[in-house]
Amino acid sequence: MQAVLYFSDKQVREKLFAFVDAAQGLLLVTGVRHDAGMTRPPQAREPFAALEDLFGEVLAQVIVADEGTTEGMWRDPLGDLGDRLYPDDKKRAYVAATGYVLLEGGRPRAVVRKHSSPAEDVWFLQEALSRLSPGIPAPDPAKRPGHRRPEPAPRAPPRYRPANDEATPPRGSRAVNPPPAPPEPKDPWTVLGIARGTPRDEARKAFRALVAQYHPDKVAHLAPEFHALAERKTREILDAWEALERDAG
Repeated sequence: MQAVLYFSDKQVREKLFAFVDAAQGLLLVTGVRHDAGMTRPPQAREPFAALEDLFGEVLAQVIVADEGTTEGMWRDPLGDLGDRLYPDDKKRAYVAATGYVLLEGGRPRAVVRKHSSPAEDVWFLQEALSRLSPGIPAPDPAKRPGHRRPEPAPRAPPRYRPANDEATPPRGSRAVNPPPAPPEPKDPWTVLGIARGTPRDEARKAFRALVAQYHPDKVAHLAPEFHALAERKTREILDAWEALERDAG
């Protein structure tokens, strides 16, 4: 079973929660970017089509699509779900909202971060699912993304160096650079783009809007450096919000 919900739907949050509460078996929930110009529906894209083909008998999917419209700008159904699943763990809630969350009987069982390609996502999702269901085999370790064959041991360096080796400067001539100074912490109010002293409810709305704006899914179709930039910006926004909450507490 595959279901697609849309940010533009005013009831998207309630529908998402209803799917989670009604699910009896394994359920995957995640979000995607889906612009109006995209020809394929979200469920036909990867990794969702591969997951349906491989594990559709034991795994249901709910895909929440952000069309980038003004109707859904202030909605954050996945953020709301993350807060509901992990009320006391903001970092875990964020990973659940931006990655893949696997649930069983309405309860979270595993969270898988998104990677740079659908093939990588399928491998890590299969690894997590194999621990939750005996009907799903573990993926091939040799095909793990980033797996490398053992490299041969390097040859031993020559016992003696040539007398005219100029690569090593004379003793005492090498300058020792001081360690770089740590970066100055950024003002959290500035990072969130709100005035100092903004009421908490308004600040939270601004925080969630920024997280939705810089969500890595919005640049998933671009080069990897844009994905890394979105992740750094999102981490900066999260750190700023945590700083405000610490000060308020």
